[in-house]
Amino acid sequence: MTTLLAERRKGLALTFGLAALALVVIAAITVAIEARSSRPDLASGPVVPGLSESIGGAQRIIVTTADATYRIEKTERGWAMRDRGDYPVLASRLQQLTDGLEQLHFQRRMTSDASKHERLGVTDPRQGGRGIMVQVEDGRGALLVNLIFGVETSGTYVRRPDDDQTWAVREGETHLPPFRDVASWLDLRPLDMEAAQLARVEIQPTVGRAYILGRDTAQAGFGIVSPPVQPLAQSSVQEVAEKLTQLSPIDVQPAPAIQGPARARVRATTFEGIAIEAELIDADGKTWVKLVARAATPEQEQAALAINTRVAGWAYALSTEEAAALAPPLSDLLPGVAAPAP
Repeated sequence: MTTLLAERRKGLALTFGLAALALVVIAAITVAIEARSSRPDLASGPVVPGLSESIGGAQRIIVTTADATYRIEKTERGWAMRDRGDYPVLASRLQQLTDGLEQLHFQRRMTSDASKHERLGVTDPRQGGRGIMVQVEDGRGALLVNLIFGVETSGTYVRRPDDDQTWAVREGETHLPPFRDVASWLDLRPLDMEAAQLARVEIQPTVGRAYILGRDTAQAGFGIVSPPVQPLAQSSVQEVAEKLTQLSPIDVQPAPAIQGPARARVRATTFEGIAIEAELIDADGKTWVKLVARAATPEQEQAALAINTRVAGWAYALSTEEAAALAPPLSDLLPGVAAPAP
């Protein structure tokens, strides 16, 4: 009898529990409906539905801003930057783009008034606007993605080029790539070597006399070998000597596309006997560096070839600060010596 009563109580408790759960669900739905009716600007759902199924057919990515347009395309050797002589594109950036677009969701409806696009940053870049147009095409030229983004401090906004309706969107765990930074799509570290490998660095700056930095062992610090002068600080000499191995270019082009006289030169020699020669060239409003490796002995020819395979076909654009740091005048390293006039 007691057992039967307990079972009945348990059944009643379960029934009441399910009823209470149902009421909670109904209340939640009701609140959502009321919120939607009171906030018709709210939105939900993916910005690019079905992308995970279609992205495998992608053949081309075109990014357009008011300042520049670049095109990434699938080639026989993999994804490459067409506008940069088919320089290889980082697989990690492509994955970031895919994940970022798949996780992008509508958050709320914004304006459909084209006159207000400017404040949301979604004006058409093809007409000089501030927006970022991102297009992904398949092999037949069909658009899998066709959006104009506005990336503002107040949030991220999006609209389709043929539609004035603008939406605030929410990014997922993976943020969209920095579309305006072309270099971020590319592995632009020219020399894959440690600074400890360098034994001697000869510099012919744009102004002033040439000088040589050197050391006897990899553990020793660099000093000014020629002319025999005392530097301002050991750390500054070390930074100049190692700079060639630490370059972070901002752009790249095939080497033949960049022509002109060298305004400065750097020649770094490793302890193994490989010489890496760098020429700084001013062209198209930027300073570019061209690199080539030469072997002192037949034993080092394969190592030099490996370096040339990586860098010899390219010219790398440097920022103004990095170009100055690569080949500074000797006066920058000496105490109380004014820099010579250019």
